Amino acid sequence: MSARALPLSVLNGALYLATCALAGTGLLLELRMDVEDGAVRLLGMGRDDWGEIHIVLALAFLALTGVHLLLNRAWIRVFVTRAGWAMPMLVVGLGMVAVLLLWPAERTAAGGDTHADRRQEEVD
Repeated sequence: MSARALPLSVLNGALYLATCALAGTGLLLELRMDVEDGAVRLLGMGRDDWGEIHIVLALAFLALTGVHLLLNRAWIRVFVTRAGWAMPMLVVGLGMVAVLLLWPAERTAAGGDTHADRRQEEVD
């Protein structure tokens, strides 16, 4: 195995494990630890604990992806110059990230009511 292939193999393995862990914790949070079910615990940890693990895994995944892109920058450069649709795809992908980060969020009360719902109740 070449000096370049070993780090890429290790990185690809780490990305695979991070992807599986992200999918697992995401599905766990969504399907098994529903807020309406009350205080559900798995392995001694509740929803907030698993949520923290999920976000740390997501950040690790992003860091590993950045390293992966950096190590494969020569291939990416060739791909972008040959593929006519690579730039529109890049713009759409970054646009999705920007929309999610910049879209106004709505604060809700503990019961899930929005501030507008509570104001309407106060008026009634």
